[in-house]
Amino acid sequence: MGAMCASAPNANGENDRNKKIQRDMQNEMKRQEEIIKLLLLGAGESGKSTIFKQMKILYGKPWDEDEMEAMRPVVFSNIVQNLKLVVEYVKGPGAEEFEVSDADAVGKIADIADDAELDASMAGTLKAAWNDPGVQQAWEHRSNFQVLDCLAYYMESLDRILEASYVPTQQDILQARVRTSGIVEEKYVIDGVNFTMFDVGGQRNERKKWIHCFDNVTAVIFVAAISEYNQVLYEDNTMNRIDEALVLFEEICNSKWFKQTAMILFLNKRDLFYEKLAEVPFKVDGQRYENFQGPHVEIGVTQPGTPEFEAAYDAASNFLKQEFVAKNKQNKEIYTHITCATDTKNVEIVFNACKDIILKGNLSGSGFM
Repeated sequence: MGAMCASAPNANGENDRNKKIQRDMQNEMKRQEEIIKLLLLGAGESGKSTIFKQMKILYGKPWDEDEMEAMRPVVFSNIVQNLKLVVEYVKGPGAEEFEVSDADAVGKIADIADDAELDASMAGTLKAAWNDPGVQQAWEHRSNFQVLDCLAYYMESLDRILEASYVPTQQDILQARVRTSGIVEEKYVIDGVNFTMFDVGGQRNERKKWIHCFDNVTAVIFVAAISEYNQVLYEDNTMNRIDEALVLFEEICNSKWFKQTAMILFLNKRDLFYEKLAEVPFKVDGQRYENFQGPHVEIGVTQPGTPEFEAAYDAASNFLKQEFVAKNKQNKEIYTHITCATDTKNVEIVFNACKDIILKGNLSGSGFM
């Protein structure tokens, strides 16, 4: 009996420990349930990662000097690699249509290492190549090959970037492109609420990794670049980028994983879309958007800033919005915003609207609160 009595305190202690473990698990589950989980999805080059960087600017810890300094080689490589792509296009099939005036400068671009440390001594060559009429003609045809739009931004700021003391600015970092691989996660506290945002690679070979992010997601923010209406995929030069985004959005919007998940649609790169409408027809018979009724931009006649152009821009934007919304087969509400991911103020305004919707629990079937 003595032995039995002696074991009682140990049994009680074990029970106390089990109860504590159970309480801790319940508290952790409750804490996890209170976290707003946002999943950024979209095809490659849509601007997802730029939205992700904007969240860090708006709500996270600012980049310190070392982090900004570390982006120097990324900016340099974005310049060199993309200028090379333009030059390669100038020299490729159909080269006779490009009027190259400074063949020496254009030819030297191919000799610059992709990871070169750029400096002021290279300014003359880089500027001469970029400003060459043939290179600018090729740039106007950039929808025919894979090149990043940020090149124009960096070339306009080349003198500043080539200074020996150069440290990338916030806007330089937003413009910089590093392809997302796998899953990137950031945590924020916004108005006293815990948010976790996930960014995942958008290329086709990255999408199989998304499955790991699907558990208990509060809202999906799907990003599509509306400026890409005349561009093809990096991975498949037979597939229009917006067509690919539509296929992907249909899959995501109607997925069993997101049946009770808020769906927010960012139609991104509105600034580039606006610029492109003045230069590239939106509707092309036998090729794209034959059911678009207009009003249309008459290239070379309808000028940006005029009421006629604004009406055509609004009509084309709304047409693409309806193309995406039509993919919704679950009769769930989709909250759509026209965005410019490189514009911090615009992202802040849009996200505040999304945040209010999320926190108030007004998204159909979301059950946030």
